[in-house]
Amino acid sequence: MHSIKIHGLIGSINSLFYLICVWHRGDEPTVKEIRLKFTYCTHFVLYLISSVVGAISNESIESSIFLAQTSVFVAISGIKFWLLIWKQHKILDLLHRVCVFTVRNYEDYSLFNEKLKGFMKFVLVFVITVFAAGISACIILPFLGTEKTLFVGIGFPVDYRSNEFAFWIATIFVFTAFLLATNGVFFSIIMWYLLLICSLRFEVLGNGLRNMGRRSEQRKSKLHDDFLEDLKASVDSYIHIMKLTDEVGSFFANIFFIQFSISGICICGSIYCLAFNIGDTVLEHFTYLLTCFYYTAEVFMITYLGNEIMLSSNRLSYTLFESDWYNQPPSTRKNIVIFGEYLKRPKKLLVGKLYPLTLETFTRVLNSAYSMFNILKSFH
Repeated sequence: MHSIKIHGLIGSINSLFYLICVWHRGDEPTVKEIRLKFTYCTHFVLYLISSVVGAISNESIESSIFLAQTSVFVAISGIKFWLLIWKQHKILDLLHRVCVFTVRNYEDYSLFNEKLKGFMKFVLVFVITVFAAGISACIILPFLGTEKTLFVGIGFPVDYRSNEFAFWIATIFVFTAFLLATNGVFFSIIMWYLLLICSLRFEVLGNGLRNMGRRSEQRKSKLHDDFLEDLKASVDSYIHIMKLTDEVGSFFANIFFIQFSISGICICGSIYCLAFNIGDTVLEHFTYLLTCFYYTAEVFMITYLGNEIMLSSNRLSYTLFESDWYNQPPSTRKNIVIFGEYLKRPKKLLVGKLYPLTLETFTRVLNSAYSMFNILKSFH
């Protein structure tokens, strides 16, 4: 038996949450931790108000579009941040129940680690990209050019364009808002990780179904008993994984729905800024490009992983009949046929009880973004 534990990167993210008091140790947070959490939430609300006011009061339509896009990003990050704060125990419970288990075969263990390694490489690139875009927008861009100005024209109570001190305060305000928003990015990574583990557990189960009864050469005389025992264990494992997947899907259902509802708008806004050359520097255009990458990656990852859950669960009925089932007693073969009927229904996570979490839905989001871009283009 080989033990699967929570990946070190996810453990590091959890440790960061404890360090900055987003999460608390023990059953209840201390007074200091409650104050910090309240301060974080207040900062989110203030920045969201600043972005909305800036979008409304800005004379440039192009800048208003980007500010509206920024407001949406802050709002979604705020919702994720709220879930991190108030649903800490539920998230930790899901991580331990979904991501901590054992596999019997070394081949399954190696395959699991190989796929997890590829996922973590993408996560690393994603995090670096987000930080590169955020630091460029918040720290580097304000100091480029002849006039010091913020990358986003937020509404601010003091004129930061003519007042040096107000400019530094506004820069710090925007940068701290970005740092808080990165917690929403880490929340997305945890969400992807849980979806990935669900799909990989279906794959491990499929390999177990294929190898039922094949334990060792010394137990050939007990092959039928071993097969039946493995079949019972596989049925229990299937029910358990289905329940865990349902629980993960139910917990993140609202986030999925919100993400799908606004991602098309945000992708459209980023493409609009790029297509009509909004911005004065190459770094600004590069930041728009990274912003488009961020929103596209957010939607793609949840639909891709949801699609993987559907495909890996759909393959179970095939792997079941790749086993040595035809050499089993009639009673065992009857149970296999019944179990096979259950396995014919792949697991699909639904968004808003309407759209399946598949790559087909991802293409719908992109098509909606393209349609909205054509509408915006007609007003240019």
